[in-house]
Amino acid sequence: GKLHFTEPHLLRSDFSRPNLSYAVRHTDDKNEQLLRIIRNVGGSGIVYVRTREGAEQVAAFLRDEGISAEYYHGGLGHAERSMRQDAWISGRTPVMVATNAFGMGIDKPDVRYVVHYTMCDSLESYYQEAGRAGRDGRRSYAVLLISSDDAGRIAKRFEADYPPLEKIRSIYEKICSYLQIAIGDGAQSSFLFNLRDFCTREHLYTGLVQNALKILSQNGYMTLLDEAANPARILFCVSRDDLYRLRVIRDDLDHIIRVLLRLYEGVFTDFRPIDETEIATWSGYTPEKVHDLLKRLWQLRVIRYIPSNRSPLLYMDEERLPTADLYISPESYQQRRKQTRERFERMLAYATAETGCRSSFLEAYFGVPEPRECGICDLCLARKRAARAPQAEASKRPFWSCSATTLSIPGKSS
Repeated sequence: GKLHFTEPHLLRSDFSRPNLSYAVRHTDDKNEQLLRIIRNVGGSGIVYVRTREGAEQVAAFLRDEGISAEYYHGGLGHAERSMRQDAWISGRTPVMVATNAFGMGIDKPDVRYVVHYTMCDSLESYYQEAGRAGRDGRRSYAVLLISSDDAGRIAKRFEADYPPLEKIRSIYEKICSYLQIAIGDGAQSSFLFNLRDFCTREHLYTGLVQNALKILSQNGYMTLLDEAANPARILFCVSRDDLYRLRVIRDDLDHIIRVLLRLYEGVFTDFRPIDETEIATWSGYTPEKVHDLLKRLWQLRVIRYIPSNRSPLLYMDEERLPTADLYISPESYQQRRKQTRERFERMLAYATAETGCRSSFLEAYFGVPEPRECGICDLCLARKRAARAPQAEASKRPFWSCSATTLSIPGKSS
């Protein structure tokens, strides 16, 4: 799926980033390589990783090495995310290690480098994320780190992304049994669904189940609502006037009521999502104490309180069907699988190119007419060096020099 644009001359200026130096680094020690980049380039940067655990681990490694780094992912509360984002934007925390939940709509022109610790699924995502570096027009770096076993891992991920249809049917059946939904029941209902517990019990890989659920959702059977979508909610059961008469209640309850009214609007008319960490910060209480006080207000019939679901909800769009009747549209499934594979392969081609120019590779992919060499990516620099001094070439490689490693996805022919 290439993007084609009708006005090529408009495109060149959008695409051309003459100050951004793209590079790919082949290494089996990504941490060491990452350290070198951060220390060599300096300033603010983003390190993109695939998973929440990955973000936490890489940030911890950098902190152990004396680098001020923080992690960011969708599992953090709203207040915590804002706090970390602000610390990074202001430069207090120079390095943000994040999943792709980070970066949308953030305006920070002086990002000096974006490192991809793991490969993206497509050049579309890669280009968008790498492009967050150097918006101020000063020299910046977009580096992709690749290790020799990345190819196998990507192939495995690709297989997990598109489980065989039989596997999807079997997962559907297991989920319904796990939630004790009888055939013919469950339509338009939500169920608490602990994905981890389910996977452990059924000896299934989490990624596989998530992807099966994605396909079941696209086909209108069941949808998993992630925990980030289920914050705690409150609604006041008493009017504002009655609230002032209630002032005889305990001091800590009185204090928490004031904090709620200061932080959230509309709590007298509707259930409003609240952030218990934020309430804790404002009230000076621990999140546990906040939770207990909210429960107490609930018992006193002052508020209605729905605690946050750490366990995600599973929504059944349709009643449970006999597994044999489950229809997954093969067109959408095969078509999507083919597109994903093609995107993966272009990403791999970019990562393993040893000649040409990274920037013009991207321009060509996005349909820019007559892509130009940038002169500053790792491939252009290697070519310039080789032309200048063939014998000195081996000894003077930049910190991201390339080595010949080829990656491929098994089973390309399908």
